[in-house]
Amino acid sequence: MQSPRAQPSFQHLEAEWSQREWEMIGRAQALAPTVAARAPQAEALRRIPDETESDFRAAGFFQIMQPARYGGLESRYGLHTILAMEVARGCASSGWILSVTACHSWILGMFPREAQDEIWGVDPQATIASSFLAVQPRVTPKEGGGIRLSGRWRFSTHVHHCQAALVIAMVPVSEGIMKQVFVLLPRSDYRIEDQWNVVGLCATGSNDILVEDVFVPQHRLLDVMSTRTGNTPGGAANQNYTFSLPLFAPFAHSLAGAAIGAAQGALDVIIEELDTKRSVANVRLADQQTIQIRIAEAAAEIEAAYALLAMDRQRINASGRDRKLPDDAQRVKYRLNAGYATKLCVQAVERLLPIGGGRGLETGHPLQRAWRDVHAVAQHIALTWDVQALNYGAVRLGGKAGDPRI
Repeated sequence: MQSPRAQPSFQHLEAEWSQREWEMIGRAQALAPTVAARAPQAEALRRIPDETESDFRAAGFFQIMQPARYGGLESRYGLHTILAMEVARGCASSGWILSVTACHSWILGMFPREAQDEIWGVDPQATIASSFLAVQPRVTPKEGGGIRLSGRWRFSTHVHHCQAALVIAMVPVSEGIMKQVFVLLPRSDYRIEDQWNVVGLCATGSNDILVEDVFVPQHRLLDVMSTRTGNTPGGAANQNYTFSLPLFAPFAHSLAGAAIGAAQGALDVIIEELDTKRSVANVRLADQQTIQIRIAEAAAEIEAAYALLAMDRQRINASGRDRKLPDDAQRVKYRLNAGYATKLCVQAVERLLPIGGGRGLETGHPLQRAWRDVHAVAQHIALTWDVQALNYGAVRLGGKAGDPRI
């Protein structure tokens, strides 16, 4: 029988994972201690070590959302969230990289078949970075199709290890009319500038992409608004329903798993340390009711965060299989629940931090790293609580979401 002190892996509410998907979850659970041991090295490097990158590739994590014709798993939506949770118990940066990089294969799967062939036809294990934050981009449409592109794009997770990148740009289509597009860039079309110096998610290597007057053919462009309706070239080319899901409504599931894993990892560490921890007056802290209440409240917050995402994963996949698009109220609710789940994780780690005392503030201690990391995850615009609450409140009261892509 398992000891009540032992920390179980996440108990997955969904009962529908396939055998291959369960194998992936088992690999993530097995890698978590190794990733935890490498976390200090990863923070010093400001990216994950090459060994972790190799482990993720060998496990097949980056291919779980890739179309099957290139060797991908075509998993249900949300497996990447679960894998991130498990890995992030040891290192949130590693969990973030896993789920974010994996979801980029899902986005590329919405592009025209020719674009997919150019990347995965050459290397089926090629991975894709992304940046949705442009700094002074310059876009010139070319006669006959395609664009010339220059500019800087910030915060591109795991970019040093990827073989291509997706960026977002505004393309003029007529006088005064602009269209937002995803732009697929092979590695030869951009250079990387090391700008990632932050206090949370330090090891994600989210550096800048610089593009200098490159030509991008039409088939490497994807209308962003087409991903709202699932009416994309890849959605037609790939039979699996996941490539016809709306992109931005459930996208936050690609981010929130790292917060849940980091919070659970913090709870794991605190419970383990309380086994022997005593105050300066030689009082066993685990016997103190206030400590017990903090542990209970943090555990409940983490479980509630997990349950919110699990409920929505079931809805996302069920509606996808039935080829039914969610209405606006459901779309903003997906974002609301992901934002609130992340908020719960921040609360949980804040609740645990005082138990760690002075030792929990040491730079090498996992608790302070988890505290920094959950706050960093919560800073992402797709999870920031005020933004999600405003979108939800506006739609429920008869208005529209601030972000039309949702």
